[in-house]
Order: sequence, then C-alpha cells, then structure tokens
Amino acid sequence: MHYKLLEINLSTKKNHIIKLPQEIIKDYIGGRGLGAKLLLEVLAPGVDPLSPENVMFWLTGPLTGSLAPGLTKHVVITKSPTSGGYVDSYSSGGIGYNLVYAGYNGLMVKGRSDEPVYIYINDDKIEIRSAVHVWGKGAYKAAQILTNEIKEEGFGHAVIGQAGENKVYFACINNDFYRQAARGGIGAVMGSKNLKAIFVKGSGGVECNNINGFLDFHKKKLKEARKNPAAEGHKRAGTSVTFDLTNASGMLPTHNFRTGCFKKGEGKLDSTGYVLKSKGSLACLGCPVPCGKVLQCETSTRGKFRLEGPEYETASLLGSNLENSSLDLVAEANMICDDLGMDTISAGNILGFIMEANERGLLKSIEYKQIEEVRFDNPEGAMHFLYDIALRKDIGDWAANGVRFLAEKIGNHSIDFAMQTKGLEFPGYDPRRAFGAGLAYAVAPRGACHRRAWPPAMEVCGDVPPYTFKGKGKMIKEEFDERNITHSLVACDFCTFAVPISMQEYMRYLELVTGYKYTELELEEIAQRIETTIRYFNKREGLSRKDDTLPKRVLFEPMPDGPAKGRFITQEGLDKMLDEYYEVRGWDKNGIPTEATLSKYGIKKEGIL
Repeated sequence: MHYKLLEINLSTKKNHIIKLPQEIIKDYIGGRGLGAKLLLEVLAPGVDPLSPENVMFWLTGPLTGSLAPGLTKHVVITKSPTSGGYVDSYSSGGIGYNLVYAGYNGLMVKGRSDEPVYIYINDDKIEIRSAVHVWGKGAYKAAQILTNEIKEEGFGHAVIGQAGENKVYFACINNDFYRQAARGGIGAVMGSKNLKAIFVKGSGGVECNNINGFLDFHKKKLKEARKNPAAEGHKRAGTSVTFDLTNASGMLPTHNFRTGCFKKGEGKLDSTGYVLKSKGSLACLGCPVPCGKVLQCETSTRGKFRLEGPEYETASLLGSNLENSSLDLVAEANMICDDLGMDTISAGNILGFIMEANERGLLKSIEYKQIEEVRFDNPEGAMHFLYDIALRKDIGDWAANGVRFLAEKIGNHSIDFAMQTKGLEFPGYDPRRAFGAGLAYAVAPRGACHRRAWPPAMEVCGDVPPYTFKGKGKMIKEEFDERNITHSLVACDFCTFAVPISMQEYMRYLELVTGYKYTELELEEIAQRIETTIRYFNKREGLSRKDDTLPKRVLFEPMPDGPAKGRFITQEGLDKMLDEYYEVRGWDKNGIPTEATLSKYGIKKEGIL
C-alpha cells in the first residue's frame, strides 16, 4: 500500500506531494487512523483551532473509489473549535474518490489566505482561485456559481455557507449539495482559512492487485445485498427506519431530551411518513443500498420543493426534539441549515435548549424579541432564528458557539439541561434507555457521538441488559475498535449491516485490491493504537477524565415515561463504566494512556513527515 498526500499552503500559495512511509500506512491504514497520527505530528500543542496554524485533512482509505460497497466516503480531520481537541467528520460525495482518481490519497490544507479563495484540482492541475464573488453566499448558490464557472462536469465539491464564514462552532461542509461533513465545527475551521470551497476531479482509477478475484467476490456480495431484509428497509425508507426503533424503545430525543417518545410523530416523521413523501432514491457511487430518499415537501414560506433527506438525526433533532411533527417543516429547516452550512444535529439541539430555557422563563432579561418566538409550539419561529445563529446576530452570537457556551452565558443552572459532552451536542439517542450509549458519548474523543459505536444494536435490539454497568466498558471498547478499522478504511456504517459486510470480508476486499493481508491480532493492535493516539492528542490539548461526562439530565433526572420510565445513569454508574473502559484500554484512572501503552503501540514515534 502507498499513500500520496497533497499539501496546499494557502498562505504561501504553494503545493507539493508528500509520499508517506509504508510503515505508517501499515500501522494506521488510512482515514481516521492516519489522520490521528498526522494531526498529532503536524500540529503544535495548544494551537487555536481558528488560527492559520491549524491544519485540515481530507483523507481517504485504501479501498476508496474501488467500487467495494460503501467505500466512496472521505473524512475531514482537524482540531475542533467545539471541544478544543481532535475531531473527524465523514461525508459522502465526490471529493474522496475524485482525489484518488486524480492521483492523491489525501489533501492537507495549511495556513490562511488573505482573501476568500477556493481550491481547484483537476488531476495534476492545482490552482488557488478567487472566491471573493461567492463569499457571503449560501452553500447551494456558491456551489452552483462555481460549477457554472468551471464549465466541466464530474467534479466533486466541498463548500461552506455563511455559518462557516462566520466561524460558527458547528458549521458544516456541504458536499455535492445534499451530503455533509457536519460535526465538530470543521466548517468554521475551513472558514477561518478564507477557504470557501474545494473542487476536485480525477481521470484515473484504482489499481487492483487481483481484478478477477475482486469481481467474483464483489458479485457475491451484491447478490447477498439484494436478499438482506436490512437492505430492503433502507431502500424503502432510508434512515427513517431508525425513528421507528427509537420512538418505540423510548430513546427518541423529545422536548429537549426530557422524554424519549413522540406519539405525534407517528405516521409523519417515521418510515411511514417518509414513504408517503418519497419520490425516489439516491445511492453513493457503487453502493447496492440506495438509502438516500428524495422527498417532495411543501411549506408556506418555500412552496413545493424537493431534497435528499432529511436523515434520521435531522428528523429527531429538528423534529421530535422541538415537538415538531411536520416532516415538511423539518425538511425546510434541513434546507436552511444546509444552505447556511450548519450541522442539523447541533442546530436542533440548541433550539431545543432555547425552547426549554424560554419555557422556564430564563430568557426574559434578554432584550431581543426574536428569542421569544423560539418555543416548542412554534417551529416556524425557531427556523427564523437559524439565520441569526449563522450571521451571529444578537443572542445568535452566543448560540453560534454551541449549547455549552450558551448555557454558561444564560446561567441559572441551565447547563443541567444543555445536552452535550465536550461541547458537542447530543445526537438522536437518549442514553437513559441504553447505558452503554451514555458511556460511548462520554468517552468519544470528539464529544457526544453516535458513530463511534451504536449500543442500541445490543442493548435495545440485542440481549445485553440496557440498565447495567458491568461489562459496558469492554463492550464499548470492542465497538470502538471495530469502527476504528472501518473508519480508517473510510467505510459507510450502513453497509456493514445492510449489505452486510463483516470485518473479514472488508479485509478480503483489501487483499484483493492492494495485495496486503492483516491478521486478526494486527487489526486489534491497530484499533488500540488509533484510539490511544487520539486520546494522547486530546490529553496534550488539555482533555482528561473531567471531560468524559454527561449532562445532569442524564445522570440524575429519571425518564418520565415510556419503556425507560424511571431510569437514569447516576454519577456512580458512569464512574464504574469509565473505570472499566480505561482499564481495558491500558489507560490510568484519569483516562491518560500509560507510558507502557504508549510504548507498546509506538505512539510517540515521530518522523512521519
């Protein structure tokens, strides 16, 4: 395996190619793993995430663009303004495989341009072009203008909206219009560099070590996907099938995570509601499971419109969490967030927090009339406030720094119902229904994260008791380790169960494409090396056990109704799970990797670049 990294410095306007050592690729694979190592080595300690000294990586995996199922994604890795630590954010779209087809496995962006620019990559033609004329425009409009100017089809593109320009802490990056790398403020980092967009096109392909073996194995997996019930469910209704599960099981975020069931959403925000509005499906390149749903919606302000989405997380945070049962209004809020360039998860979480703060009378002293309209019975008013956040207008400036910052500004113990960990807002699962999910949120390095592990598979759908503490540290460690490998391949989570593809089968694909074999023991060591590298980076940036925590609502407030009625995690329970997790990781009681663990996995070893 080889890895070519294209480095572009926006300050000097220069670029060059870095060929990474084989040893590093062997030890970290690509994607998340490689990004963790690169960030640790390239970035100096204590760098301000929004300064020119921060660095951004767009990375692929060794199978990206090979047409193996779910292998067209890319990951963006940087230091987060949200947590002050490591962040990775994943997206579909054409950036990843076009980078590979252009001859690069990854892109590193350094510095800051003096004026707004965009990066143009067409095979070996690399240019930094002016974006002054699209600065201040929404992501949709900017992408369309630049696409028309380029006058050539086939480019993958990544674009920020006004939220990224204004360094909103949960600004996202739009990819090919309807796909987003959204979590942890990566759009703000891109905006801080005066980088409006990246356009990439490649005319090459992927070298395959055993093309006949690949095609035979690939045909077999495609046949299995056509027969898999999980694949059929996602083809029919996309990720909305998750709404059915979380609502029935009592872990759907509702009324700012006060409760876990939303009866008003049944038949509207769930798979039934999606199927009624569906006008077609979209799939990523080479994927046999077209889970992207194209919906026909209509609102009083936008009229009739179509979009790909909303995904489950958006429907839960901008729907049930706001007591909003209208899929049309969720879709409109989705479109507003995408165009402004904001993470819909964080946006919905923050709106829910403001609604509850209003309900409690905590915002009466704020002299800004618009904030009064952000109520649980007024989703339209909440949507107007999204613009204030993106433009940092009045109290929108506080909200733009995330729910933790907003709660600290409001005071009055409002931090107790600010649903976040490490500054990153909760996604669409209430952990009082599955205590392992609480541990996963607490220890996830980027903050509350639903992609590091999916405990509901075992605690809600499986046979693992959901309200116990013993064994959860080991369970989450094993889930994290598996995702460390698949996310270093930059593989889609859905394909692992919807095709399905096992770890052994991913390794078979890897062998057929690259010729390289990993043993089971090697994979276990790589997974541990990746997680400990990220933890070591976060420790260097000041994060520790004190940051591996949960909101008081989750720790001390019983679930009021539903299947999890009366349940809450408790501080003692969280501490038990943390102790076990740290122990199986080879970290000390404060969650710091021991010298023996660092030495075992060669994490302090330098010289990658």
